[in-house]
Amino acid sequence: MSGLVEEIQRDALNAGVPVTTILRKVKVAAAKLNLGAVEGWVEHELNGYPNNDLPPYRKLRGRPQAFNPYNGWIPIILSSDEQNEALAAVNLRQSLPSVEDLIAKSSAGFAEMHLPPSVIRSLNQGSDVELGRMSVHLSTTQLQGVVEAVRNAILDWALSLEKAGIKGEGFSFDTTERTKALTGSITYNINSIGSFNGIMGAENTAGDIVARPNDVEQILELTKQIWSSLPELGKAGAETPLLVEALNAIELEGKKPSPERTRLRSLLLDARQAMVGAAGNLTAEGALSLLSAGIKLLG
Repeated sequence: MSGLVEEIQRDALNAGVPVTTILRKVKVAAAKLNLGAVEGWVEHELNGYPNNDLPPYRKLRGRPQAFNPYNGWIPIILSSDEQNEALAAVNLRQSLPSVEDLIAKSSAGFAEMHLPPSVIRSLNQGSDVELGRMSVHLSTTQLQGVVEAVRNAILDWALSLEKAGIKGEGFSFDTTERTKALTGSITYNINSIGSFNGIMGAENTAGDIVARPNDVEQILELTKQIWSSLPELGKAGAETPLLVEALNAIELEGKKPSPERTRLRSLLLDARQAMVGAAGNLTAEGALSLLSAGIKLLG
């Protein structure tokens, strides 16, 4: 009998299996292995990201358009590049089932992300003709890219579990496999979803000044993984000098007798900022997920 991890891999490789279906299997595996970080990611993908930080693959740039009853859709062009960039930015917070539904129902090759009424009123000020329907258009190709990013992340995660000796039998995992997942002795691939152990941050207190030894150990392991992928991150658009500076500073702080939690967190934020230009690259998305998990770990 094949295990759940192998089944997830097989489904991830089959374009005919909806990613939403695969996510539910990931949820089962993560729950049985007590991988809280992975469970949280799956919950957000299945139910949306109402108030949470978005993964880089969900930060998109569309085409702002207004509907003219006589001429159809016309582009919205503002007076400055900064304003145009801000208007075109889309934080895709919808659940993945909703995204898949948008793709399926789109007959025009794009989906409308409706602008709020307050923005529409502001854009209509000073115009001879007020237009009531304005939105940012995302192509179905962009939306499909989000779905495929999730599919790829799932596959990378499942492959990393298998490499770590965590395969399962049917829908069950034995004691050894569950222990491997919980102890943090297994470090998953940088492209994985949940790179820290399942009880990440369970006892973290935001008011702690000195980082706990176990937290520091995981942060240092995180930097080691990012170091190993530095060449690829640089090619993908990361600001290598700034990233190297941040990683060196993290290691220096982490090796102190009493590392400061706030200092480590600030340096992780610096490292994450240095990789913004690489967003969209699969390895970069994995590295950004690692850093976000480290930031969350430190409170």
